[in-house]
Amino acid sequence: MVFSYSAGDDAGDGPTKRGAKNNKDDGVVTVSVTGGYTNEAFKGDGDALADPKKPPPTLSSTEEEAIPGPDGKCRLKPNEKWRILKNIAAVSFAFMVQFTAFQGTANLQSSINAKDGLGTVSLSAIYAALVLSCIFVPTFLIKRLTVKWTLCVSMLCYVPYLASQFYPRFYTLVPAGVLLGLGAAPMWAAKATYLTQVGAVYAKITDQAVDAIIVRFFGFFFLAWQTAELWGNLISSLVLSSGGHGGGGGSSSGNGSAHASDAHLQLCGANFCVLNTLGNDNLERPPDSEIYEISTIYLCCVVAAVAFVAFMVDPLSR
Repeated sequence: MVFSYSAGDDAGDGPTKRGAKNNKDDGVVTVSVTGGYTNEAFKGDGDALADPKKPPPTLSSTEEEAIPGPDGKCRLKPNEKWRILKNIAAVSFAFMVQFTAFQGTANLQSSINAKDGLGTVSLSAIYAALVLSCIFVPTFLIKRLTVKWTLCVSMLCYVPYLASQFYPRFYTLVPAGVLLGLGAAPMWAAKATYLTQVGAVYAKITDQAVDAIIVRFFGFFFLAWQTAELWGNLISSLVLSSGGHGGGGGSSSGNGSAHASDAHLQLCGANFCVLNTLGNDNLERPPDSEIYEISTIYLCCVVAAVAFVAFMVDPLSR
Protein backbone atom coordinates (compact mmCIF):
# COMPACT_ATOMS: atom_id res chain seq x y z
CA MET A 1 0.00 0.00 0.00
CA VAL A 2 1.30 3.44 -0.96
CA PHE A 3 0.00 6.85 0.24
CA SER A 4 1.31 10.39 0.09
CA TYR A 5 0.78 13.70 1.90
CA SER A 6 2.13 17.21 1.64
CA ALA A 7 4.94 18.19 3.92
CA GLY A 8 3.26 21.54 4.60
CA ASP A 9 0.28 19.93 6.40
CA ASP A 10 2.40 18.55 9.22
CA ALA A 11 5.25 20.99 9.33
CA GLY A 12 6.17 20.00 12.80
CA ASP A 13 6.24 16.36 12.04
CA GLY A 14 9.22 14.85 10.50
CA PRO A 15 8.17 11.30 10.12
CA THR A 16 11.03 8.94 9.92
CA LYS A 17 9.35 5.90 8.52
CA ARG A 18 11.01 3.08 6.74
CA GLY A 19 10.54 3.40 3.03
CA ALA A 20 9.83 7.16 3.05
CA LYS A 21 11.14 9.22 0.13
CA ASN A 22 11.31 13.06 0.06
CA ASN A 23 10.65 14.91 -3.15
CA LYS A 24 12.57 18.21 -2.88
CA ASP A 25 10.72 19.83 -5.79
CA ASP A 26 7.10 19.82 -4.53
CA GLY A 27 7.44 18.79 -0.88
CA VAL A 28 5.45 15.63 -1.23
CA VAL A 29 6.35 12.66 0.90
CA THR A 30 5.51 9.20 -0.36
CA VAL A 31 5.32 6.42 2.18
CA SER A 32 5.35 2.75 1.17
CA VAL A 33 4.01 0.26 3.68
CA THR A 34 5.04 -3.36 3.14
CA GLY A 35 5.01 -6.59 5.00
CA GLY A 36 1.39 -6.59 6.23
CA TYR A 37 -0.43 -9.48 7.85
CA THR A 38 -1.50 -12.29 5.52
CA ASN A 39 -4.67 -14.14 6.40
CA GLU A 40 -4.33 -17.56 4.85
CA ALA A 41 -7.99 -18.33 5.57
CA PHE A 42 -9.20 -15.34 3.55
CA LYS A 43 -11.09 -16.18 0.41
CA GLY A 44 -11.18 -13.72 -2.47
CA ASP A 45 -14.54 -12.14 -3.25
CA GLY A 46 -13.93 -11.96 -6.98
CA ASP A 47 -12.87 -8.33 -7.09
CA ALA A 48 -13.19 -7.11 -10.65
CA LEU A 49 -10.03 -5.03 -10.25
CA ALA A 50 -7.92 -8.03 -9.45
CA ASP A 51 -6.04 -9.75 -12.26
CA PRO A 52 -7.91 -12.96 -13.08
CA LYS A 53 -5.74 -16.02 -13.28
CA LYS A 54 -6.44 -18.00 -16.41
CA PRO A 55 -5.81 -21.73 -16.45
CA PRO A 56 -2.99 -22.81 -18.75
CA PRO A 57 -4.16 -23.84 -22.22
CA THR A 58 -4.65 -27.53 -22.71
CA LEU A 59 -2.45 -29.16 -25.34
CA SER A 60 -3.10 -32.23 -27.36
CA SER A 61 -0.87 -35.24 -26.92
CA THR A 62 0.84 -34.50 -30.24
CA GLU A 63 1.55 -30.90 -29.21
CA GLU A 64 2.89 -31.96 -25.84
CA GLU A 65 5.22 -34.43 -27.52
CA ALA A 66 6.52 -31.73 -29.85
CA ILE A 67 7.59 -29.44 -26.97
CA PRO A 68 11.37 -29.73 -26.49
CA GLY A 69 12.58 -30.96 -23.11
CA PRO A 70 15.25 -29.32 -20.92
CA ASP A 71 17.95 -30.73 -23.18
CA GLY A 72 16.30 -29.29 -26.32
CA LYS A 73 15.17 -32.67 -27.66
CA CYS A 74 11.60 -33.53 -28.62
CA ARG A 75 9.97 -36.34 -26.71
CA LEU A 76 8.02 -38.31 -29.28
CA LYS A 77 6.56 -41.76 -28.98
CA PRO A 78 8.80 -44.64 -30.08
CA ASN A 79 6.41 -45.61 -32.86
CA GLU A 80 6.78 -42.15 -34.42
CA LYS A 81 10.11 -43.27 -35.85
CA TRP A 82 8.48 -46.24 -37.55
CA ARG A 83 5.69 -44.02 -38.85
CA ILE A 84 8.27 -41.82 -40.60
CA LEU A 85 9.99 -44.86 -42.10
CA LYS A 86 6.61 -46.09 -43.29
CA ASN A 87 6.00 -42.78 -45.07
CA ILE A 88 9.41 -42.90 -46.75
CA ALA A 89 8.76 -46.46 -47.93
CA ALA A 90 5.29 -45.49 -49.17
CA VAL A 91 6.56 -42.52 -51.22
CA SER A 92 9.40 -44.59 -52.66
CA PHE A 93 7.12 -47.47 -53.60
CA ALA A 94 4.56 -45.13 -55.19
CA PHE A 95 7.23 -43.49 -57.36
CA MET A 96 8.59 -46.88 -58.35
CA VAL A 97 5.15 -48.00 -59.54
CA GLN A 98 4.50 -44.63 -61.22
CA PHE A 99 7.72 -44.66 -63.22
CA THR A 100 7.42 -48.33 -64.03
CA ALA A 101 4.45 -47.18 -66.10
CA PHE A 102 5.92 -43.98 -67.48
CA GLN A 103 9.40 -45.21 -68.37
CA GLY A 104 8.01 -48.42 -69.84
CA THR A 105 5.73 -46.35 -72.07
CA ALA A 106 8.41 -43.80 -72.97
CA ASN A 107 10.84 -46.51 -74.05
CA LEU A 108 8.30 -47.79 -76.57
CA GLN A 109 7.39 -44.45 -78.16
CA SER A 110 9.95 -44.55 -80.97
CA SER A 111 8.68 -48.04 -81.89
CA ILE A 112 4.93 -48.15 -81.41
CA ASN A 113 4.37 -44.52 -82.45
CA ALA A 114 7.12 -44.20 -85.04
CA LYS A 115 4.86 -42.92 -87.83
CA ASP A 116 5.72 -39.29 -88.61
CA GLY A 117 7.89 -39.27 -85.49
CA LEU A 118 4.82 -38.98 -83.25
CA GLY A 119 6.36 -40.76 -80.26
CA THR A 120 9.55 -38.72 -80.39
CA VAL A 121 7.63 -35.45 -80.70
CA SER A 122 5.46 -36.33 -77.70
CA LEU A 123 8.54 -37.02 -75.57
CA SER A 124 10.03 -33.70 -76.66
CA ALA A 125 6.81 -31.96 -75.62
CA ILE A 126 7.03 -33.57 -72.18
CA TYR A 127 10.50 -32.27 -71.40
CA ALA A 128 9.92 -28.85 -72.97
CA ALA A 129 6.90 -28.37 -70.69
CA LEU A 130 8.91 -29.71 -67.76
CA VAL A 131 11.53 -26.97 -68.22
CA LEU A 132 8.89 -24.25 -68.08
CA SER A 133 7.05 -25.90 -65.21
CA CYS A 134 10.19 -25.96 -63.05
CA ILE A 135 10.24 -22.16 -63.08
CA PHE A 136 6.63 -21.29 -62.29
CA VAL A 137 4.50 -24.17 -61.05
CA PRO A 138 6.05 -25.93 -57.97
CA THR A 139 5.88 -23.07 -55.45
CA PHE A 140 2.45 -21.96 -56.62
CA LEU A 141 0.94 -25.44 -56.37
CA ILE A 142 2.57 -26.54 -53.11
CA LYS A 143 1.39 -23.38 -51.30
CA ARG A 144 -2.20 -24.07 -52.25
CA LEU A 145 -2.45 -27.85 -52.11
CA THR A 146 0.22 -28.75 -49.49
CA VAL A 147 2.96 -31.27 -50.21
CA LYS A 148 0.94 -34.48 -50.01
CA TRP A 149 -1.90 -33.39 -52.29
CA THR A 150 0.50 -31.76 -54.72
CA LEU A 151 2.03 -35.22 -55.07
CA CYS A 152 -1.36 -36.78 -55.77
CA VAL A 153 -2.51 -34.15 -58.29
CA SER A 154 0.84 -34.09 -60.10
CA MET A 155 0.96 -37.87 -60.39
CA LEU A 156 -2.53 -37.84 -61.91
CA CYS A 157 -1.16 -35.67 -64.74
CA TYR A 158 0.51 -38.82 -66.09
CA VAL A 159 -2.85 -40.50 -66.71
CA PRO A 160 -3.84 -38.65 -69.94
CA TYR A 161 -0.53 -39.48 -71.61
CA LEU A 162 -0.92 -43.19 -70.89
CA ALA A 163 -4.57 -43.09 -71.91
CA SER A 164 -3.58 -41.45 -75.22
CA GLN A 165 -1.76 -44.65 -76.18
CA PHE A 166 -5.18 -46.12 -76.99
CA TYR A 167 -5.65 -43.45 -79.68
CA PRO A 168 -2.24 -41.99 -80.55
CA ARG A 169 -2.55 -38.86 -82.65
CA PHE A 170 -0.73 -35.54 -82.65
CA TYR A 171 -3.76 -33.79 -81.17
CA THR A 172 -4.06 -36.35 -78.34
CA LEU A 173 -0.52 -37.42 -77.51
CA VAL A 174 1.27 -34.06 -77.68
CA PRO A 175 -1.16 -32.09 -75.44
CA ALA A 176 -1.14 -35.00 -72.99
CA GLY A 177 2.65 -34.84 -72.98
CA VAL A 178 2.56 -31.11 -72.22
CA LEU A 179 0.21 -31.74 -69.29
CA LEU A 180 2.53 -34.48 -68.01
CA GLY A 181 5.51 -32.12 -68.18
CA LEU A 182 3.64 -29.41 -66.29
CA GLY A 183 2.78 -31.86 -63.52
CA ALA A 184 6.21 -33.46 -63.28
CA ALA A 185 8.02 -30.43 -61.83
CA PRO A 186 5.75 -29.89 -58.77
CA MET A 187 5.71 -33.66 -58.23
CA TRP A 188 9.50 -33.82 -57.90
CA ALA A 189 9.60 -30.63 -55.82
CA ALA A 190 6.95 -31.97 -53.43
CA LYS A 191 8.80 -35.26 -53.12
CA ALA A 192 12.06 -33.51 -52.23
CA THR A 193 10.29 -31.27 -49.70
CA TYR A 194 8.61 -34.23 -48.04
CA LEU A 195 11.79 -36.28 -47.69
CA THR A 196 13.72 -33.29 -46.34
CA GLN A 197 11.10 -32.34 -43.74
CA VAL A 198 10.53 -35.83 -42.37
CA GLY A 199 14.27 -36.43 -42.42
CA ALA A 200 14.80 -33.45 -40.12
CA VAL A 201 12.16 -34.76 -37.69
CA TYR A 202 13.63 -38.26 -37.74
CA ALA A 203 17.07 -36.83 -36.98
CA LYS A 204 15.69 -35.09 -33.87
CA ILE A 205 13.99 -38.24 -32.65
CA THR A 206 17.05 -40.44 -33.10
CA ASP A 207 19.58 -37.74 -32.13
CA GLN A 208 21.51 -38.08 -35.39
CA ALA A 209 22.93 -35.59 -37.87
CA VAL A 210 20.21 -34.09 -40.06
CA ASP A 211 22.33 -34.15 -43.23
CA ALA A 212 23.14 -37.83 -42.82
CA ILE A 213 19.48 -38.80 -42.36
CA ILE A 214 18.30 -36.77 -45.36
CA VAL A 215 20.98 -38.30 -47.59
CA ARG A 216 20.01 -41.76 -46.35
CA PHE A 217 16.33 -41.17 -47.12
CA PHE A 218 17.11 -39.86 -50.61
CA GLY A 219 19.38 -42.85 -51.22
CA PHE A 220 16.61 -45.27 -50.29
CA PHE A 221 14.15 -43.39 -52.50
CA PHE A 222 16.38 -43.48 -55.58
CA LEU A 223 17.18 -47.13 -54.96
CA ALA A 224 13.49 -47.90 -55.40
CA TRP A 225 12.99 -45.39 -58.20
CA GLN A 226 15.84 -46.70 -60.35
CA THR A 227 14.35 -50.19 -60.37
CA ALA A 228 11.35 -48.79 -62.27
CA GLU A 229 13.34 -49.03 -65.51
CA LEU A 230 13.77 -52.74 -64.88
CA TRP A 231 10.12 -53.46 -64.10
CA GLY A 232 8.83 -51.35 -67.00
CA ASN A 233 10.99 -53.06 -69.61
CA LEU A 234 10.20 -56.45 -68.09
CA ILE A 235 6.44 -55.90 -68.37
CA SER A 236 6.75 -54.68 -71.98
CA SER A 237 8.95 -57.64 -72.90
CA LEU A 238 6.63 -60.20 -71.34
CA VAL A 239 3.54 -58.81 -73.07
CA LEU A 240 5.14 -58.38 -76.49
CA SER A 241 6.94 -61.73 -76.46
CA SER A 242 3.83 -63.63 -75.41
CA GLY A 243 1.82 -62.48 -78.43
CA GLY A 244 2.11 -63.35 -82.09
CA HIS A 245 4.45 -60.42 -82.68
CA GLY A 246 7.05 -61.80 -80.30
CA GLY A 247 7.76 -65.00 -82.16
CA GLY A 248 10.71 -63.47 -83.93
CA GLY A 249 8.93 -62.73 -87.22
CA GLY A 250 10.17 -63.40 -90.67
CA SER A 251 10.20 -66.64 -92.58
CA SER A 252 12.71 -69.28 -91.62
CA SER A 253 14.82 -71.39 -93.89
CA GLY A 254 14.86 -75.13 -94.08
CA ASN A 255 17.17 -75.54 -91.12
CA GLY A 256 14.79 -73.51 -88.89
CA SER A 257 16.92 -70.38 -88.51
CA ALA A 258 15.98 -66.97 -89.89
CA HIS A 259 18.48 -65.35 -92.20
CA ALA A 260 18.66 -61.61 -92.65
CA SER A 261 18.84 -60.41 -96.22
CA ASP A 262 21.55 -58.13 -97.49
CA ALA A 263 19.04 -55.28 -97.66
CA HIS A 264 18.27 -55.65 -93.97
CA LEU A 265 21.93 -55.83 -93.01
CA GLN A 266 22.70 -52.64 -94.90
CA LEU A 267 20.29 -50.75 -92.65
CA CYS A 268 21.78 -51.93 -89.36
CA GLY A 269 23.89 -49.85 -86.99
CA ALA A 270 24.51 -46.24 -88.00
CA ASN A 271 22.42 -46.67 -91.16
CA PHE A 272 19.31 -47.76 -89.29
CA CYS A 273 16.17 -45.68 -89.94
CA VAL A 274 13.07 -46.42 -87.92
CA LEU A 275 10.85 -45.07 -90.72
CA ASN A 276 12.09 -47.64 -93.23
CA THR A 277 11.85 -51.23 -92.00
CA LEU A 278 11.76 -52.90 -95.46
CA GLY A 279 9.33 -55.56 -94.32
CA ASN A 280 11.41 -56.69 -91.35
CA ASP A 281 8.81 -58.18 -89.00
CA ASN A 282 10.90 -57.49 -85.91
CA LEU A 283 10.68 -53.75 -86.62
CA GLU A 284 6.99 -53.62 -87.43
CA ARG A 285 4.51 -52.02 -85.04
CA PRO A 286 3.04 -54.59 -82.65
CA PRO A 287 -0.66 -55.42 -82.94
CA ASP A 288 -3.04 -52.98 -81.31
CA SER A 289 -4.22 -55.66 -78.89
CA GLU A 290 -0.74 -55.95 -77.35
CA ILE A 291 -0.30 -52.20 -77.16
CA TYR A 292 -3.69 -51.86 -75.47
CA GLU A 293 -2.74 -54.59 -72.99
CA ILE A 294 0.50 -52.84 -72.08
CA SER A 295 -1.23 -49.46 -71.81
CA THR A 296 -3.92 -50.89 -69.56
CA ILE A 297 -1.33 -52.38 -67.21
CA TYR A 298 0.60 -49.11 -67.05
CA LEU A 299 -2.55 -47.05 -66.56
CA CYS A 300 -3.53 -49.21 -63.60
CA CYS A 301 -0.03 -48.75 -62.16
CA VAL A 302 -0.40 -44.95 -62.15
CA VAL A 303 -3.84 -45.08 -60.53
CA ALA A 304 -2.52 -47.48 -57.89
CA ALA A 305 0.46 -45.20 -57.18
CA VAL A 306 -1.80 -42.17 -56.65
CA ALA A 307 -4.11 -44.14 -54.35
CA PHE A 308 -1.10 -45.38 -52.39
CA VAL A 309 0.10 -41.83 -51.72
CA ALA A 310 -3.41 -40.63 -50.84
CA PHE A 311 -4.11 -43.35 -48.28
CA MET A 312 -0.69 -44.42 -46.99
CA VAL A 313 1.35 -41.20 -46.74
CA ASP A 314 0.80 -38.89 -43.75
CA PRO A 315 0.65 -35.13 -44.45
CA LEU A 316 3.48 -32.96 -43.13
CA SER A 317 1.03 -31.19 -40.82
CA ARG A 318 0.72 -34.47 -38.94
